[in-house]
Amino acid sequence: MKKKTKILSALMLSASLILSACNSGGDQNSGGDSNNEKKEILLWSGTTGPDGDLIKKDIDRYNATNPDYKVKIVSMEGAVLGNKLATVTRSGKGVPDIALIASEAVSTYHAQGMLEPWDTFIDGTEVKGDNYLKEAWQVGTVEGKQYGVPATMGSWVMYYNKDLVDKYVPGAADDNIITYEEVKKAGAAAKADGIYAYGFTWGMQNFNNLYLQMGGKFSDGEKPTIDNETAVKTIEEFKKLHDLGYMNKKGEDMNKLFNNGKVIFLPEGTWMLSQMNKITNFKWAQTFTPQWDAGKIIQGSGADQFAMFVSKERSEAKIKSTVKFLEWLQGNQTEWIKSGANPTSLAMLDNEEYTKMPQSFLLKTDEAREAVTIITDPGSSYVFGEIDAGIWDMIQGKADIKEQLKKIQQTVNDKMAQ
Repeated sequence: MKKKTKILSALMLSASLILSACNSGGDQNSGGDSNNEKKEILLWSGTTGPDGDLIKKDIDRYNATNPDYKVKIVSMEGAVLGNKLATVTRSGKGVPDIALIASEAVSTYHAQGMLEPWDTFIDGTEVKGDNYLKEAWQVGTVEGKQYGVPATMGSWVMYYNKDLVDKYVPGAADDNIITYEEVKKAGAAAKADGIYAYGFTWGMQNFNNLYLQMGGKFSDGEKPTIDNETAVKTIEEFKKLHDLGYMNKKGEDMNKLFNNGKVIFLPEGTWMLSQMNKITNFKWAQTFTPQWDAGKIIQGSGADQFAMFVSKERSEAKIKSTVKFLEWLQGNQTEWIKSGANPTSLAMLDNEEYTKMPQSFLLKTDEAREAVTIITDPGSSYVFGEIDAGIWDMIQGKADIKEQLKKIQQTVNDKMAQ
């Protein structure tokens, strides 16, 4: 399964949760009977395929240290994970000890009373905000309590063909920042040669990053907002690139064209690393997603969280052992991150193998760490889904941008009211 499909499932997780209408309550667990429980920490994850195998390798390494409670991971599709978590939490039976959930799902699960806080159990341990990327830690903080502990971070970055940059916009990548003005300059220079400057793949991710860079917000403080002038300007910018011929048309395989040397700049996910490593016919590099203002870098990302769902079957001893696992994981994600993900634990900056990976640029400097932006606004997953479904019609001129955004806003409002 491709990573993109998994993340789309994760982005829609909030929707499936609201529809499930769970009312399980949020009482703290009773402590359980540690004498009768199985000496095993059950972890549910929505990461499958090769990426899930990499996570399991790190877990196997942990289990080889002979902890009191070994970790067992059960992987399933993202949508299945959401439904199962809702079902078991409502029934109170078969609840996993921890689950790996998407960053935007934390607030939704919390609002439904499905999560238990970590605070009592991580107090005095190394599982604390200072040891993680600040933005990733704050994802799990709701109403002053910690309901999530960061795992890894996936980001919408940009891959670029170094040879084509040198040919069409020499020096543009020297500062590791590519602006939309530089994209247009490259497009004007390369168009006659049949080379695209910008590869437009996942619409929602492209929109999210530029929208944030232009100052866009996904909430007005009370409800989701997308029917606004910033959203209009964001889509107009992509329409300009499209109409000028600097960007691909709908349906073209941008990853294939990039691999064949026909695209200069390709915004894509860090999860595409394994595919990029197969390229042998030119030199490529990874940097920030294209920026609207080089002086104010904004880098859209998502940080999965370890969460505890409400259960009376989980003992205090097991929770403390789970925290020990999370402490160990801080400096031991060497297999997991080979998928292209970044760790959220700053301890991994001491790992030489990690710091040589191209995606590590997002954690290496203060500027990069401060640029990371993770959206958790309630209803944002609805906005993402609707933008993804309708953005090409607006780019191609098949739908009026302002009218389409009004329709999207109404759809999001309706979904929030369910």
